[in-house]
Amino acid sequence: MHKDRRTEPRPTARDIARALGLSQSTVSRILSGAPQYRFSEATRRRVLDGAARLGYRPHAVARSLRERRTRVIGFCSLQGNLDARNLFLAEIIGSLQRACSECDEFLLLHNFGPDISDDDAYGEIVSGRIDGLILHAGDTDPLVQRLAQSNLPVVAIADRIAVIPSVVCDDRAGIALAIQHLTDRGHQRIWFAHAPTSLASVNDRFEAYRTAMTVLGLSPTPIEIAYEDVEPVLQRIRDADEPPTAVCCWNDATALILVSACRKAGLRVPEDLAVVGFDGLLDQRLEWQRLTTVSAHWPEVTRKALEVLHARMRSEPVPRETVIPASLRPGETT
Repeated sequence: MHKDRRTEPRPTARDIARALGLSQSTVSRILSGAPQYRFSEATRRRVLDGAARLGYRPHAVARSLRERRTRVIGFCSLQGNLDARNLFLAEIIGSLQRACSECDEFLLLHNFGPDISDDDAYGEIVSGRIDGLILHAGDTDPLVQRLAQSNLPVVAIADRIAVIPSVVCDDRAGIALAIQHLTDRGHQRIWFAHAPTSLASVNDRFEAYRTAMTVLGLSPTPIEIAYEDVEPVLQRIRDADEPPTAVCCWNDATALILVSACRKAGLRVPEDLAVVGFDGLLDQRLEWQRLTTVSAHWPEVTRKALEVLHARMRSEPVPRETVIPASLRPGETT
């Protein structure tokens, strides 16, 4: 009969010391990595090899108490429930998981439903389960000020928050690239489809669009849409005396839905209407028509956000805002 290893007691530092003929204090100090004690490289290697051979694993709780760290990083979006179908959140969470894994840390997702109170949400976040928090939120969310004033290190990601160090992509420069790309192809009637939100990234992209159009002597035409509802865009195009030849969308999801809606409505893309997105989240291998978009390089943004958070956890000074450059990724929709 095979032994069930799950029922076997885990080897301890005492077991390793007995097997190697060393003192328990020597083994414990080497396994803990205590910097105030020095041992020869041969002894250290002997202990580590012996520990691996015997299947030793450090006790997570004991290590946390010793290091005064949980080795857990939290992520919270205050923009509704986490949804794997949300391209942006899926990219941020996936990139954070990879970045945390590289640092021997775990990622804990805080997901709060609409019925939870601000007090309960705040208490959960600062309960001591995490060493620091990566936060995605709007500047005006009531939890933001409380988290900024707490002892928990917090870094905002993707959307700038005035009272919290933030790591964002260059939304303004990205939109400027998109408008330049369209005007280089002869477009002058360029509309902008954006969501009704207080998020800094959306506002920055809208302001950058308006500025770029004004500098070029062109008339900006913004269209506010509810989430990815592109019907108002199509209706305005149908009703316009001078319809647009291009639409710049605030995100990829809106652009992708607009391209699909154009196909159903008999509008050819890009012959009748050019479309540009923002984020660079779509896998071009899976698109029937590769979207022209501004790539925000979210994996780089998340790695930098984690780097800034680690600095805050060490009580080091960090920039109020870190901006990662965006780049244009031409496709088949312009």
